[in-house]
Amino acid sequence: MEKDYGFVQDVTANLETGTITSIIVPGANKFLNVFSGGNDIVIPWQNIKCIGDDIILVEL
Repeated sequence: MEKDYGFVQDVTANLETGTITSIIVPGANKFLNVFSGGNDIVIPWQNIKCIGDDIILVEL
């Protein structure tokens, strides 16, 4: 099943190793209200299957 989660908003990283640990995309309500919080989608790095020029494929 395909779903468009939107654009990557932020990343988290392990500062000791310098590796990215997850990417963060805005939750559904974030598009409607910039100040809504707590509904962001955190996608662990191990769930990322492929990174292209304009798409990131993840397995959830």
